[in-house]
Amino acid sequence: MQKNLRSSASIDDPSFRILLLLSSKQALAVDEIARQTNLTPDRVYSKVVALQRSHLVEGENGKLKISQEGMALITNEKGMQVPQSAQPAQPIETTPAQPRRTMILPILVLLILLAGLAALVIWAIRNPHWGIITGACVLLAAIVAYLIKSCHRVSEFERIIIFRMGKCTGAEGPGLVLLLPFIDKPMTVDLRVRHLAVPHETCITQDTIQIEVDFVFYWKIEQPVWSVTKVTDAEESIRLIATAILRSVIADYTFNDMLNKREDINAILKDKINAISSEWGALVTEIKIREIKPPEEIVKSRHKQREAEWLRQATVIDADAKAQALKLLYEIANLIDDKTLNLKYFEMLRDLGQGEATKYIFPLELVNLIRPLLHKPKNGKTPAETDDNKPGNTDHEQHQDPSNPPKEGS
Repeated sequence: MQKNLRSSASIDDPSFRILLLLSSKQALAVDEIARQTNLTPDRVYSKVVALQRSHLVEGENGKLKISQEGMALITNEKGMQVPQSAQPAQPIETTPAQPRRTMILPILVLLILLAGLAALVIWAIRNPHWGIITGACVLLAAIVAYLIKSCHRVSEFERIIIFRMGKCTGAEGPGLVLLLPFIDKPMTVDLRVRHLAVPHETCITQDTIQIEVDFVFYWKIEQPVWSVTKVTDAEESIRLIATAILRSVIADYTFNDMLNKREDINAILKDKINAISSEWGALVTEIKIREIKPPEEIVKSRHKQREAEWLRQATVIDADAKAQALKLLYEIANLIDDKTLNLKYFEMLRDLGQGEATKYIFPLELVNLIRPLLHKPKNGKTPAETDDNKPGNTDHEQHQDPSNPPKEGS
């Protein structure tokens, strides 16, 4: 029944088992899924990559968990009916690790050598002879050399990829790993997160501005076998593909968008790089643009633009302050009466008179007295007299002496 259900949902048996396992767990690594589903890590990783592309599985901090689409597929929201017996009610217990098949042959060789040594020792005890004793010593030395050559200690953050007669037998570790001397070729892979900085990569923006971008990304090996068998140098390959993707992504943004949307660009770069590096067994965990260096002309023009903007703001603020000060001064001046104003005027005259320097002060009253003389016209009459003599002035006609009427024709 499960087979029919899985075929209707377009997923195979291993993918269904992985989804079913992740639906009852918080998050699991690839090795844990391989142990609990009795699948090889290579096969689990290939199935997980396919499920991630279908958005059924999500990755988080090196572990996998089922997505909402995958849970909907399991819980019959997309036309898939899972029987009650197929849904695990309790977390699946961790099964013991399967014996390492690559270590069976080295152990058999060691047992054969030990058996031969034991036979020689027993024979030498029963029939003491220098030749038998010498052969036992030589065999013992061979066993010691075999153990020294075949025993490899693998750390927790490492895996050993074994090539037996040129064929990859899988990854081993951590712990003690036995190999066949002169037959097995080991290659050590580090699983820790590594960083790689790419300084001053030249790119061109959408508005044809040439800039230099300095970025750094952190990556690690998720599938050791793929990182050895599918790519010659994973680190250099990721660096080259990262620089190529960076140029193509920046070509879609203007210079101002580059400065304002760094986080969006980082997310796009991470997704596009992982889409390619996942085929090599590598995962980019984080990528950050550290510096964007535009040309000197752009920097100078932006500095001038910013300086002009600051100067404009300072001028506006200074004008507003002066306007408010004048407004406040005008309001205060309207509240001062004439007596207070005269008192302030005399205090000002006293302050001006202090000091040893010689000063010439013309009071305002004196200026008012001589102001008519300063504006006297050339005919010797004051402006008032000139206004009285203008024709059509009714006031002048009214002041004429009635006893002396004006002459005709005058």
